[in-house]
Amino acid sequence: MLGQMASLVASLRAREEGIQLSDTQISIIASSLMAIAIVGMLLVALVSDRIGRRWSFMVFSMPSILNYVVLYFARDAVTLMLSRTLAGIALGSILALKLCVTSEYAGPKTRAMFLNMISTLSPSIGNSIAHALGIILHWRTVALIGILPAIIGLILPYFWVESPHWLASKGRFEECETSFRTLHKQSPNTEAELQLLLNVEKTKLKKAIETNSEHTLKKLSIACKKKYFWDLMVLSVFISAFLASAGKLAYSTLAVTIIKGVTGSNDILIYTIIVDLSVTLGAVTSCYLIRKVSMRSMLFTTGLIGIFILISLSACLYYKTDSVYLEWAIICLLSVYFFILKSGPYPILEALLGEIFPIELKVHCFFFSGSILMIAMTVTIVLLPIMVSFMGYYGMFLANSGIMIVSLGYIWLRLPETKGRTLQEIEIYFKTNNFHDVDDIVNNEQIKGLI
Repeated sequence: MLGQMASLVASLRAREEGIQLSDTQISIIASSLMAIAIVGMLLVALVSDRIGRRWSFMVFSMPSILNYVVLYFARDAVTLMLSRTLAGIALGSILALKLCVTSEYAGPKTRAMFLNMISTLSPSIGNSIAHALGIILHWRTVALIGILPAIIGLILPYFWVESPHWLASKGRFEECETSFRTLHKQSPNTEAELQLLLNVEKTKLKKAIETNSEHTLKKLSIACKKKYFWDLMVLSVFISAFLASAGKLAYSTLAVTIIKGVTGSNDILIYTIIVDLSVTLGAVTSCYLIRKVSMRSMLFTTGLIGIFILISLSACLYYKTDSVYLEWAIICLLSVYFFILKSGPYPILEALLGEIFPIELKVHCFFFSGSILMIAMTVTIVLLPIMVSFMGYYGMFLANSGIMIVSLGYIWLRLPETKGRTLQEIEIYFKTNNFHDVDDIVNNEQIKGLI
């Protein structure tokens, strides 16, 4: 969905097929996806809270299919914006659901790896294929091809079980046990995880009944008065700032434009393939690293390396000449940069967004934090041509590296090591500022009160 935008934007800028749009209209079409995704996140928060994760996935796969159909027949700004509206609703809702579903269905030992696969590896492969197809084929043909994975996304959830965490948050504890044991091989560790889930959610339910706060809006109102909620929101602001300034969406959406701009060449097929292969290889590498290295070590090591490479890339662009060797040096630096970012910061930070929020309010917190992320990414796309014209790509990359340094510093101060921890342990950490033993969580009344 994002990768296909690169060829669409390039075609619209070239005024192909007689579609006459101004640069402002093209910029709105390119950037509107993220803004409209906020609406998708709001809708999925309301719907999935009532009908669960499984059926919500099927419901919100429909706008994705309709988007590709409308896009294929689009001939003017109105129909293009209609397709972007449908795509934005699908993108926002599916983004929230995939983080939610993966974190709730996977165990603590494999959760980070599966979150990485679903949020980083799969989109990287999809974007790379879309970028290559967009250069080789017409964007309408690429839109037709995009219908197939959207239909698969509609059918597959029918064969899932419902999320045990969602069932527990709704007080459906027997169904929760059945669902949990279907998803996880029975062992002492998984049984302990299940009991912790049940104990924590029963404690919350009892507290909600006592305080007459069983309704979601009441729970949100109470959460907004708690320090931990605002700590999580501020943390999500800095995560969003890092992801946006690192170029996560800008490259996916404007890959063709960016590579043409930094190389000064129109013959960019090989360059695009090299960068996209580096992105995909980085995502594959992250699946290995995330199983072997602690999340904090992986995040801050690769994050600092990526910032150093971005500063080096800025310097190369500042002293750029017409040398073909310098063109290749720029592409190599861009490739290494995205390899490093995809092997560390991107998967770790996106995995954290699936872990840090309390279960009963997770999709609603996704709406708040996701809105921050989508606004930040929309701003990067809208401002990209303005920043490039004002300070060049070298100035933009240098400014982005400064934002990344500040964001990474705050995350380093606030982020605990979450690898191997259950969602309940992570939730209780942010509420109490400490990790606690299972016995303390179950028996300590003070901790129960904070939960």
